[in-house]
Amino acid sequence: MPQVIAAPARGEEDLRLHRDSSARQAIEPGSAHADYVAQPIAWGWLAGLTVLAAVLRAIALNQQLWFDEIVTLLDSARRPLSRILTTYDTQNQHMLYSILAHGSIRLFGEHAWALRLPAVIFGVACVPALYFFGRLVTTNREALAASALLAVNYQHVWFSQNARGYTGMLFWTLVASIFFLRSVNGARTRDWVCYGVAAALGIYTHLMAAFVVAGHAVIYLWLVLSRTRGASRNRATLLPLLYGFALCAAASLLLYAPVLSHVFARTIGAQGRTAPSDWSSPVWALREMVHGLSAGASGGLIVLLIAGLVLLSGLISYARENPIAAGLAVLPGLATAAAVLAARHNLWPRFFFFEIGFGLLFLLRGAMLWSETGAKILGGEGKLASRLSAAVILLMLCASVIPLRAAYSRPKQDYLGAMRFVEEQRRPGEAIVTVGVVTSPYQRYYGRSWPLVETEAQLNAALAGHDPVWLIYTMPVSVRAQSPEIWNTIQTQFTMVRVFPGTLAGGEIYVCKSRSAENEGAPGQGRKSLGENNA
Repeated sequence: MPQVIAAPARGEEDLRLHRDSSARQAIEPGSAHADYVAQPIAWGWLAGLTVLAAVLRAIALNQQLWFDEIVTLLDSARRPLSRILTTYDTQNQHMLYSILAHGSIRLFGEHAWALRLPAVIFGVACVPALYFFGRLVTTNREALAASALLAVNYQHVWFSQNARGYTGMLFWTLVASIFFLRSVNGARTRDWVCYGVAAALGIYTHLMAAFVVAGHAVIYLWLVLSRTRGASRNRATLLPLLYGFALCAAASLLLYAPVLSHVFARTIGAQGRTAPSDWSSPVWALREMVHGLSAGASGGLIVLLIAGLVLLSGLISYARENPIAAGLAVLPGLATAAAVLAARHNLWPRFFFFEIGFGLLFLLRGAMLWSETGAKILGGEGKLASRLSAAVILLMLCASVIPLRAAYSRPKQDYLGAMRFVEEQRRPGEAIVTVGVVTSPYQRYYGRSWPLVETEAQLNAALAGHDPVWLIYTMPVSVRAQSPEIWNTIQTQFTMVRVFPGTLAGGEIYVCKSRSAENEGAPGQGRKSLGENNA
């Protein structure tokens, strides 16, 4: 029979930073609630971590916007509310976020920080949400330590300063998971109602949250079948959660009703319309995920590999002791990956950002287990294990804080830096053209009339009519996939003058100049062939 492991109340003993394996107990789902509620809530620590999270996410919040944020502003947040509610013309539309961002810029003015404010609020709220979820599946101290890691996590800070719906999706996923566990532990109406509302708001924030609910549905079906075979007296407690799923479905359909036909046209109906690119490759997604995690981990790839092994040991521990909690973390991610691969959609690593809280819980569990193992090897337990686990947690926190400087020191994409450089170096009569997605921000947001080159003939015409030609592009994976002829011309007839990096992986802004002017000594970084860059 599936069991829900509730961390027992431990009084003064709970102040220890290590996890006492012998104190855990497996109990019938119907009786778990009282045990985890009995644990004292660390209100002081939680309040301090929440304030810390808010401060870290407020630093450098007004940096320039990157491409997706600019699209959110121009095509969603600036529109009247009635238009937002009835328009879904791109998958970039995160409905609930667009509504909140609209309200924010109407209230505070059109500033980058105001556009990002809903993401910040959701991001800060994730810290206590992870704590309250963690209290249901592990010790109070482990849950608090995971929340501390989330508060200082580089990736979470980055997404909390990103005017998109990803921190909102994470928040609603944690809240829905909390009420999922509460619902399978009892038959109270408010739990399944809160589950249905939270899950629906998650889907309204980002359509990918539907796969989170799909993962929950698999767990629910498993519980029903398991309890039916075991003739459990608690089988009836599962029925109300079915109402929660029904409420989620009804509320989601109601929220999306004004744009339902557009949603189908832009999702299911859009399959096969985009050119194949590296972005749809699982290998690319894995490589980018490793790159992103390495950016937020001091010590590079070696430390990341060690952290992966520690996380895996924590996941195995949860899978053995609390399969429901492990399932809430793993199955939604698998459902998301399966759906994206089946649709041949771009496999963005950010689609799995909602897993970060669960990952930190697994990481903490693994760290505690290895601390206990280390204490036994050294011939001691108890106090030694407590000291080792405390040292490990402090080390993890310090390693998380160090990379934050990179998130503050550079923008996500440096459109302004590239624009100012080209305008300063351009001489009279020299043309400036743009390729790919870089065009929209410059034309629609920064008010530059630089033409978009869409065909090889247009680029050749520009080269024939001007000497030299400046060319700006970003996201080379997209340029190479969407316009291979233009990409080949760039490689053969242009020289890279300067690259403007940002914190967005693959989002560097490339400034090039036609090679006919190569000996004119354009200032900037040393010239080299475009084939030598990371495009």
